[in-house]
Amino acid sequence: MKKILHIIPTTDFGGITTMILDIWANTNKSLYHFDFVVFNKGRSHDSFIEHGSQLFYQKFITKQGPLAYMMKIYKIIKDNGYDAVHDHTGYRAIFTLLAARLAGVKCRVLHSHTNVAEEWSNKYFLSFLKKMSVMNATKLVACSAHAGKFCFGEKPFDILFNPMDINKIKYLSQAEKKLLKKELGIRDNDLVLGHIGRFVPVKNQQFLLKLAARLKQKGINYKFIFIGEGPLEEEIRLLVERNQLQESVKLLGQRADIINLLQLFDKFILPSKYEGFGIVLLEAQVCGTPSIVSATVPRAVDLNVGLIQYLDINGNIEDWLHEIIKENEPIELSNIINGIDNKGLNAEDIAQKMCTYYI
Repeated sequence: MKKILHIIPTTDFGGITTMILDIWANTNKSLYHFDFVVFNKGRSHDSFIEHGSQLFYQKFITKQGPLAYMMKIYKIIKDNGYDAVHDHTGYRAIFTLLAARLAGVKCRVLHSHTNVAEEWSNKYFLSFLKKMSVMNATKLVACSAHAGKFCFGEKPFDILFNPMDINKIKYLSQAEKKLLKKELGIRDNDLVLGHIGRFVPVKNQQFLLKLAARLKQKGINYKFIFIGEGPLEEEIRLLVERNQLQESVKLLGQRADIINLLQLFDKFILPSKYEGFGIVLLEAQVCGTPSIVSATVPRAVDLNVGLIQYLDINGNIEDWLHEIIKENEPIELSNIINGIDNKGLNAEDIAQKMCTYYI
């Protein structure tokens, strides 16, 4: 059995956490064992434990310093005898990969899940972090071509799409949908719109409030559900109040029932300025939910079954409103399943591919 130490940002809900859990659930556990270094304990913690993983929670590197962090990673590796270290933090991976290199780990995977680094205003330091992370990796992997080019430049890298595990989807009955709508204060004649994402600049929630204000002006009955947390949450909440949208816009925070909520939405809207992959769009399509997204979202996530409409966030807002109001034909589940297989997004296949990195 090969033992792999993964480094992930959080065990809370999110793209990387979802991807890893789907892959780990579909990995041959008689051949591979995954443990995790994590910087933030979240609501998926128990799911990792149920799969038999050991979790090593660490303070953020900025809180404890690079040297202290590296010493802890070195000790974790030596105490547990890992065959490979797989870091999912992209350009932030330098200190993990260097510690793994010093500990004698011959397989060191650097995985890029994003094509943006908004928190870094110093481009020279960001370039240094990328270069040093790449230098200490033996395998470069990205969730999309854009994410790979962003982190690795012209270096060759492998693309590993985020998987979709169709087996985890529980489809709601009409009675269950009606009950959930009642809990959320959604009326039968409401157009139900949804957005899922961290409250950070790249997710562009301010644009969603412009759409909400225009829908109100048009006299359309709607409920707009925002799911997520983040540093801009209070700013968005104040904008909702300032524009008197409290009756129509609901901020639910983090939720464990994402799949259920996606099945309530008439439209899912993602106006991101950038996306590494956009796994929530896969989940939306599997739920049969039409999605309206910015043109910057990678096409790799599109199952090509007619559920995603790409629009320019800098274009005419009326185009967005037209797509929101337009009725869509339902898509057969068999077409969606075929789309997953045709795109190579089957969770079992992706799990097998990822494990080849450790051979």
